[in-house]
Amino acid sequence: MPSIAAVHTMTPVQKNKNSSVSESVSKSLKQEAFILNRMNITLNNRDTKQIEPVLTNAADRAPEILKEDHPRSLGDSLKNDALDNTFPPRKQYQGEFQLVDVRIFAYSAIYENASSSVRTLVLVPQPFKSVSFFCILKRSRSHLGHKVKGHFQHIPPSRWGTYKNRCGFVHCPVPPDTYPAFIAVLTTGMSSSNNVLPVNYPGTPYNNLTRCYPAVHGNFTDVNSLVTALETSRYFGTDKFIFYNYSIPEQINKVLLQYEREGIVEMRNWRLPLPPEQIHYWGQMASIHDCVFSQLGVAKYVLLADIDEIIVPKRNVSLVDLADRVLNTKDPRSQNVYGALMFQNTFFSLYENETKYMFTEKTIAKQFKMKAFLHTNRSRTNGPQFRSKLLVKPEAVDLIHIHIMEKFLPGWVMYVVSPEVALMHHYREEYDRQSLGPWSQDFTFIQYSSSLIPNIQKRLLHLQSKLGIQI
Repeated sequence: MPSIAAVHTMTPVQKNKNSSVSESVSKSLKQEAFILNRMNITLNNRDTKQIEPVLTNAADRAPEILKEDHPRSLGDSLKNDALDNTFPPRKQYQGEFQLVDVRIFAYSAIYENASSSVRTLVLVPQPFKSVSFFCILKRSRSHLGHKVKGHFQHIPPSRWGTYKNRCGFVHCPVPPDTYPAFIAVLTTGMSSSNNVLPVNYPGTPYNNLTRCYPAVHGNFTDVNSLVTALETSRYFGTDKFIFYNYSIPEQINKVLLQYEREGIVEMRNWRLPLPPEQIHYWGQMASIHDCVFSQLGVAKYVLLADIDEIIVPKRNVSLVDLADRVLNTKDPRSQNVYGALMFQNTFFSLYENETKYMFTEKTIAKQFKMKAFLHTNRSRTNGPQFRSKLLVKPEAVDLIHIHIMEKFLPGWVMYVVSPEVALMHHYREEYDRQSLGPWSQDFTFIQYSSSLIPNIQKRLLHLQSKLGIQI
């Protein structure tokens, strides 16, 4: 990432001083038509909700001519047009896909204290022809702002299949003690920006453990499994869940909205601006990076796992306690500090007969379709990095992958959790060819049944009576 010194100056963005009001309006309309054309929307037949993430009002979208002024010192460039110099209070997280350039879209902007920069998540074509990015730092949406050069960082591809799109970050350096409220991203040769993103600022961490799920889409409709997953994860220490909403079915949406009203769930708009088959698993590599970095200064730890995966501790109930004990301690081999936990994977088969093992709450588990308690036949434990999932300190991450840490920041290393301490149970409705023998019976999860099953039952009954959810 370039240093602030390498930027030299922040150049104020200026309007053409000779333009009349009518010319400005005309340019605004032309720009709107240009953006709508890129989004395959016509001026005469368009859905305002569809273009809302791309366009604000005409005044905010007035063309901004990026013109190099006479060289100035940083102080002079900010003297009469300064950004805020007070660290902003934390606000509700905001992210939405907005057009940058042809086939390039920006989703979210996150301020990073450690580097005094803004990290902007973008979708880009694959293969990606390297282009230069620039950032406009703004104190308001209508502020013309200050131009700085950005630095692009590719996020690693999924490694499964070939897709037309992938993702990355544009890092935008910000001078010390200045705090833009908004940022626009553009590429070389563009005279105006097509996007204005609010900058999300951290604060004092108030969550211990946030759990991030990949994008939820129409294929998932199992309310009982969702509630089982949420209540179980809460019992083991999670206090916040983040869901990315691509196309959530009605019943699932009702459940998540109820949890959101209680402050337990946060749902983020994930309306991809491209066909989902053109990017791996509804943009999973983008969403997990957005989720992890959005928790800087929000949560101590972040857990990345799917709805059908339950991290089951064997020696202590709280995953937070486990993380507190291990993370921030030194690896005796390297003297680096542990910055993430890796949980090994085992598969449980839901397609086989229910367990014959008897336990007190089994009748309730069967009545409310709590499948995880009713299936105890599991595959062998897979080795580290093979379908594993991670719990991370967000400040230790540079780049992450679905099952491994792609790259730590300097000084951090991985801690692989022994299956004797905690194991990731992966519940599969269909046979998975990577579920290998020897198979065995595992009753670990059932030991929590007397505490968990009443909680899950209570929640399902509440959702049924309050919202009419079918259970």
